[in-house]
Amino acid sequence: MVRAQASAAGPERPRVSIGIVGCDAALAREAQRIAAIELRATLVDGAPDATVTQVTATCSRAVAALEVVDPTTGKSLGRTVALTEAAANGRARLLALAVAELVAASWSELQNNPRPQAPPATPLAPYAAREAARAVVAERSLELAAAFDTHFLASGDCLFGAGARAVLWVSPLLFARFDVLADYAELGRASGSVAVIMPSVSVALGAARWLGTSLRPSLSAGMRGGYVWMNGIADGLAASAARQRGVWLGPEVALQLAVWPGARVHPIVGVAAGAHVLGVRGTVSGGSDVEAVGLWGGVSAAVAIR
Repeated sequence: MVRAQASAAGPERPRVSIGIVGCDAALAREAQRIAAIELRATLVDGAPDATVTQVTATCSRAVAALEVVDPTTGKSLGRTVALTEAAANGRARLLALAVAELVAASWSELQNNPRPQAPPATPLAPYAAREAARAVVAERSLELAAAFDTHFLASGDCLFGAGARAVLWVSPLLFARFDVLADYAELGRASGSVAVIMPSVSVALGAARWLGTSLRPSLSAGMRGGYVWMNGIADGLAASAARQRGVWLGPEVALQLAVWPGARVHPIVGVAAGAHVLGVRGTVSGGSDVEAVGLWGGVSAAVAIR
């Protein structure tokens, strides 16, 4: 049996004991390390006391049976995990996330039902230990991300950009999303080029669901708006340069897929589509216009932290 070694404790961290039986020793150590990071917890060794949430994972062939005994809520939880859902080099992470999700499910009662009408028969952990566990699940309602995107205009031109995104989870399935992006491209035309700058902000509401333990697709709808600058750059003396600018605004629908969304840091990919109800058309002499009007599309990738 592999049991977690003690690590430096801080008074604000919950305490967990993770025992793993029947798994490869290296896999067990890596799973313990990742689970502690996900839970922002201190791993303890030896006989656990009344402040420690105890986890036991028993591996049998390709299945791990998990059991949590949690003195912060007086609950015991169990589940089984098929380790074959991940490649061999990803099974430690899969086991760790399953442990973290089960512990967080128990701790979530401290946030959602702090004063149960039917108290447990066993004594609860001290108040400080319960608050340390509650703080972990309470903070997970906010997700921040660095995002990178490609924005496709109705004229067929594409812009590249980056920005930041914040997601506020109002429940395990419902969220509000806010983001700020800035896209740029220098578009070639026969008479020269057009430099386009398009910063934007969006507000959206959405819903998500889990597919197993590793995927979480989500769908959102909202509004995106911003400002666009189009600066013409003439090629030689035969053409003249001009500037056009203005506000753009319209609805947006986005489909995103989070991979390992239970992890503290995880990737997200997505596609989006919308319409410029307000927009700007950049007129190009002797070439196709740059159209920040009508329909638009986009693809994005992000790295999120919870």
